[in-house]
Amino acid sequence: MIDPSSSEEESEEEQQEDHQQHQQHRHHRHHEPSTGSLEVPGSLPTLPRSLSPASAVSTETLSHSTGASRTNSLPRATSPSPSVVSEKAEAELQDKQEREEEERKRRIQLYVFISRCITYPFNAKQPTDMTRRYTKITKQQLETIQGRFQSFLKGDTQIMADEAFQNAVQSYFEVFLKSERVLKMVQSGACSQHDFREVFRNNIEKRVRSLPEIDGLSKETVLTSWMAKFDCIFKVGDDDSKRPSRMQQQSLNSELILSKEQLYDMFQQILGIKKFEHQLLFNALQLDSADEQAAAIRRELDGRMQKVSEMEKNRKLMPKFV
Repeated sequence: MIDPSSSEEESEEEQQEDHQQHQQHRHHRHHEPSTGSLEVPGSLPTLPRSLSPASAVSTETLSHSTGASRTNSLPRATSPSPSVVSEKAEAELQDKQEREEEERKRRIQLYVFISRCITYPFNAKQPTDMTRRYTKITKQQLETIQGRFQSFLKGDTQIMADEAFQNAVQSYFEVFLKSERVLKMVQSGACSQHDFREVFRNNIEKRVRSLPEIDGLSKETVLTSWMAKFDCIFKVGDDDSKRPSRMQQQSLNSELILSKEQLYDMFQQILGIKKFEHQLLFNALQLDSADEQAAAIRRELDGRMQKVSEMEKNRKLMPKFV
């Protein structure tokens, strides 16, 4: 039989051991703050061994969720939605296409006007109406001019002149005709007979103004007389140089005047018109028919006249110009 006293003694011993363990645990908790440092629950370097892998995973997920919540709480930069960006890009592209189309229409209108002017230039200047181009003086002609002025100063010509005119010619010959600068200009083709004449005119104008007044003789008359004498001296063997000058004039005119095809090509490159577009416009406008072009001009004039007459009728409705 089991002795009841022994069981009671064992139970008492177990109670005493439990009481001692409880006292030690309380004593340990009571002395922890005296170390001078506070423990943070999440700052433990290692997890206790008693934790299971499942509990460790749950702790990690908890820490990640708390970090995500903190980052979500921060202000985030707002970005436009893809639909708004695409709509804006489409609107810009459409505006660009519209501008290009308007520019293209304007260039075609300009080319229509230009092509009609090229085909039948009713009001265009003809080659005979162009600005006169003076012939350039060659080195041989310069030597001839110098010889003529030198012979005049020696008195070998039959041109009558007073002392004032001779002094003017002497100054012109020494300062201008014999200068190396003029020789270089002639060699480079930069001087014409007109330039030589204008230089002499400027020189004698200063001289004539400095002359005293003469009764019955105006300074304009003196100036005209001196220029006529200068022209007589300046004649550079026109009989010998007529043919070359005419040939030079024809070559200059041919260089100045472009053919219709050259003009078409030039304006096609400027306005960006293609060859097939030119052909379509040429056929539609009937540019090969002079009668059609004259009729088109008459229609345009009639339209302008009607517009002017309407403005005359509605003058009261027009704003008054101050």
